[in-house]
Amino acid sequence: MRVLVLLVLGIGVAAQAETAPGVVDQCAVCHGPDGISRWGEIPNISGLPEVVVANALYDFRGSTRPCRRPACVAEATCPDLDMCSIAKPLSDAEIDVIARYYATQPFSVSVAEFDMALAVQGADLHAAQCEECHSGGGSDPVDEASILRGQNIEYLRNAFSDYRSGDRLGEAAMLERLRSLSDDDVEALLNFYASPMN
Repeated sequence: MRVLVLLVLGIGVAAQAETAPGVVDQCAVCHGPDGISRWGEIPNISGLPEVVVANALYDFRGSTRPCRRPACVAEATCPDLDMCSIAKPLSDAEIDVIARYYATQPFSVSVAEFDMALAVQGADLHAAQCEECHSGGGSDPVDEASILRGQNIEYLRNAFSDYRSGDRLGEAAMLERLRSLSDDDVEALLNFYASPMN
């Protein structure tokens, strides 16, 4: 099954090769030819600010960010890869090329099931706790804090967990706010980020 998945993904990578720099090919296997992930635990990276993509790659290269294999690996429906091993051989110049390329792509909104009542609570929590850095309801592509609204929900769930546990580094103010939230608050925020943008 894994061989078939890689062959199918290879077609997308080949189609993209004419317009994207070659170093992006390895990213396309999991993040899609245009930075749009096929799996919920893997983030969409198209349209993210250049500094967000670059910083992520530097963190992965230095193994300062968790490098879990997504659940789809165990199911043999996605490649058996992790970001630390992918980023480790990248040069600074290659990281810059990758970050610049994905920053020029349009952000793709993921569609996920959500609870409307929780999303309403999450909207209030976002306005009070997160809007200062993640403006526009977490959807402003100019924010160097990254886009939250419309991002893959399982990826966000893991990111929240990593930040709250201390496994992932972040701005002190953000970590303090995240750790002050209850599990119910986090679930409300996740449902808000999964809800459609108006």
